[in-house]
Amino acid sequence: MNSPTHLYEQNYRRLEQLLGRPLSELRSGVAYRLRAEGFMDLVVEVLPQHRATGATVLSLAHYFVQGGDLCQDPEMTVRVFPPRQGRPGLAEALTFLQAIPPVFSAVYPEPGKVAPRVKRELNAFLGTWLRNLRQQGHRPVAVGA
Repeated sequence: MNSPTHLYEQNYRRLEQLLGRPLSELRSGVAYRLRAEGFMDLVVEVLPQHRATGATVLSLAHYFVQGGDLCQDPEMTVRVFPPRQGRPGLAEALTFLQAIPPVFSAVYPEPGKVAPRVKRELNAFLGTWLRNLRQQGHRPVAVGA
């Protein structure tokens, strides 16, 4: 079984491969759209830095329209730590949101608290999702502010 740190390293590399650029180049307020024929687009938004750690937080989401509303299927937030002093970059899942049926999970449900089972499940799901997105052929097509 892989250690959590190894999984975070893999997920960091998978994100860089998927976006086709170093994650250290991402800037707050910028969104990326990735496409693969026959699949839902993936929207990656760079959110403001995480206050406690200074890490970058990304939102990764597929969206569909129902009744005129945009619905996530799913959306995850991911905290990204760039490589430093010989250490590899890390990507850690923070939340999972699905609109229909409504599902929400958080690794850190409140300040100072962690949900270990949710942490394992979301980070494993993130790894699988990133692998699937790459296999489906998702490629960046647009950047917007």
